[in-house]
Amino acid sequence: MPPLSPLPLIALVAGVLYGLLALTLWTLLRRRHPAQPLALWVGGALLAGLAMVLLGLAALMPPWLGAHLAFHSLLGAFALRILALRRELGRPLRVGRALAAWLGAGAVHQLAGLVATPAVVLAVSALLLAGAALVLARHAVAVGQVLGSRFGHGLAAAECLLALAVVARTAASLAGWVPPGGNGSGWDLALAASLAVVTALFGNLGYLGLVLGRSRAAERAAIEVQWAERLRRDAAEDRAASLRDLLHQRDELAAERDHLLKLLAHEIRQPLHNASGALQAARAVLDEPRRDVLPLAAERLQRAQGVLTDVRSVLDNTLAAANLLGGGDALYMPDTPLMPLIQQALADLPDAQRRLVRVHWQDLPDTAELEAGLVRLALRNLLRNAFSHGGPAVSVLIQAERQAMPPALVLSVVDDGVGPPPGWQPAPARTPLRPGAQRPAPRGLGLYIVREVMARHGGALQLQPRQPHGLVARLVFPQQAQARAA
Repeated sequence: MPPLSPLPLIALVAGVLYGLLALTLWTLLRRRHPAQPLALWVGGALLAGLAMVLLGLAALMPPWLGAHLAFHSLLGAFALRILALRRELGRPLRVGRALAAWLGAGAVHQLAGLVATPAVVLAVSALLLAGAALVLARHAVAVGQVLGSRFGHGLAAAECLLALAVVARTAASLAGWVPPGGNGSGWDLALAASLAVVTALFGNLGYLGLVLGRSRAAERAAIEVQWAERLRRDAAEDRAASLRDLLHQRDELAAERDHLLKLLAHEIRQPLHNASGALQAARAVLDEPRRDVLPLAAERLQRAQGVLTDVRSVLDNTLAAANLLGGGDALYMPDTPLMPLIQQALADLPDAQRRLVRVHWQDLPDTAELEAGLVRLALRNLLRNAFSHGGPAVSVLIQAERQAMPPALVLSVVDDGVGPPPGWQPAPARTPLRPGAQRPAPRGLGLYIVREVMARHGGALQLQPRQPHGLVARLVFPQQAQARAA
């Protein structure tokens, strides 16, 4: 057995490398990649390895089994790998066209061997192999562009270099620069060895990189779908939360409306009943044929007028409650003259009650940061509450004082009446309700309005018994200007 020259030995090494890498590809990818393109590529790599082995052993075999079969195996390897890349691109395989091209190239090669010189046969073989390598390179570039992977361009570059080397060596052989067989030495053998190894490596590792790039792209797409689904779910949850908040606000507003209606019914029912009774009594007195009818009628009408004043006060409180419950903007609180404000609140009282009110004023500024209309209503409600619940001999003191820390103005309404009954508590300030919750029964619209007014001012209503009897109601108004000056 003659010793192998360097070129056949390199061909044998390249063939074994092709086969080992093809089997490695199959082992790594058979469970994570579609079987059809993987089988086509592995089959093409095994055919390429077989062709390289046959070229290495060509000197030991007859021509039809060595060089001729190696040529047809190389053409088949190119065809199978081109079909694998077409499947990776999602294109139809067109097996019939690939088979026809393989058979046609083989027929041209055989015909050239029968009718032409060896030089022509070598040129035809080189051109056919170079053309097949370029077609494979074009498909590799397309796959790389679709997947956004550089491995496709690397694989295409290796195939292009292989085609260029085949054409260059063929041209050099035809020109007589290098021997046509494998007995040459120098740059041609070094180039052949390098390209055989590079093509074997990139022919399989490049495909592995393409597959891994596709897997990474699929993972990224899956992650993007998951994020999109998560964003949609979060948006749906936000919309559901917003809807729940709106429903909660609707229920709260409905509860406030029911509470206001209950307060209105509680406050206005008895005054209207008293006004009706007073008017009927006055009419009955006018119908009597007596001389003292006019004084009695005047008394009845005066009582009816007082009751109608109470009804007007209730209606004012009702409108104020509706305004306070529906208003969410901050109050405009300019510097308001205090004494005219207190005098306006006193003017709302009947003359008999107004004479029982004293005002204590000491060391106070002439103005304070208040909303005049609401504070007047709050003072009037506290005064009417003192006269309504203090008894027939009650007297009332309005006291104004300055609180140092925190800076505030305090208006106190002090009565010496009988005081609150045991266990009595004022109506609480407005608080959010859970949907379906029930408010307690109303205990007085007047104090409810006072608490709402103070809440809008950022202050507080403080109620405490007065010793030995009576009630002290303190309105605490924070003063921002005074705090800034301090």
